Amino acid sequence: MPNRLPQDRRCHRNAVHVLDISRMVKRRLKGAGLPTWLSPHSLRVTTITDPPRRSVPLDDVQRLIGHADPRTTRLYNRRQKKITRNIVERIST
Repeated sequence: MPNRLPQDRRCHRNAVHVLDISRMVKRRLKGAGLPTWLSPHSLRVTTITDPPRRSVPLDDVQRLIGHADPRTTRLYNRRQKKITRNIVERIST
């Protein structure tokens, strides 16, 4: 869904800062007993990678997350990628 606000109205003096969002997420993670090394981006990645595992089409996920280009969404979609010993050996040499 595109943002239909005029350019000068998208952000204002009461906008939430990225560090405030990170602190809020950390508090919620701690309260839920989840690892606090997770971040808002971790939650975004889960939002992108989990639905396709449940047979949600990737183009629906793209619209949900707000990516303009489907290639961006596909970068996060790692459900088919497995780490094999061969890959690890190639990286470590």
